[in-house]
Amino acid sequence: MLFSCVGENYTVQDGKGLNIRIVDSLNSDSELNLIISPFRDKIKDLEKNIGYSIKSLSVRDGILESSLGNLIADILIEESNPIFKSITSKNIDFCLLNYGGIRGTLNKGVITQYDIFTILPFENTSTVVELSGEKVLELINYLNNEQKAHPVSGIRLEFEGDKVNNVLINKKKFNINKTYYVLTSNFLQEGGDKMMFFKDPLKLFSLKTNIRDVLINYIVKIDTIVSNKDNRIIKN
Repeated sequence: MLFSCVGENYTVQDGKGLNIRIVDSLNSDSELNLIISPFRDKIKDLEKNIGYSIKSLSVRDGILESSLGNLIADILIEESNPIFKSITSKNIDFCLLNYGGIRGTLNKGVITQYDIFTILPFENTSTVVELSGEKVLELINYLNNEQKAHPVSGIRLEFEGDKVNNVLINKKKFNINKTYYVLTSNFLQEGGDKMMFFKDPLKLFSLKTNIRDVLINYIVKIDTIVSNKDNRIIKN
């Protein structure tokens, strides 16, 4: 059986048109305001001045510690310890966060909420873990091997090559036979940034506070921010 294509001619029998008027605005200002008001309010909140920084602070101004990392870790442990103590009657021993979690720089001058959102863009919450001395030693060796400015507070470390020379926690010598309460983020507690020593702790306490909000509230309360590097981690 053979098939062939036969051309056909088509003609338009009827045509109807509809005029559509394009306008560059909504029918009323009230409609426009209704749409954008939630976003305008959020933008205004982010633009609010919340404090002042004496100098520019960065997570990149040191090899093993940084002025901005020190500030964030110090604030977090200061603000979190009263909450933890009210739950457990214990004190937090030290704090460890991660270098990669800090994404911006705090410039000298007026601080806005927007600045803090650029520095801490993630929705991480404060978490305290009870770790055995052996797990804390894993943490110490991790910091020695990483050689990054992971923010810490409440702990001082002195390394010489691969060797751990000295460890002070709350100004006391590290004791591998003790357990320690360590403040960190929920992301790191789950093994983020390869911090596997935080997984499966002896005890886990979620403080349910957003780390960024803690920083914002502290700056509002204190107003003027000062931070320096102070040799809390040294490698010879």
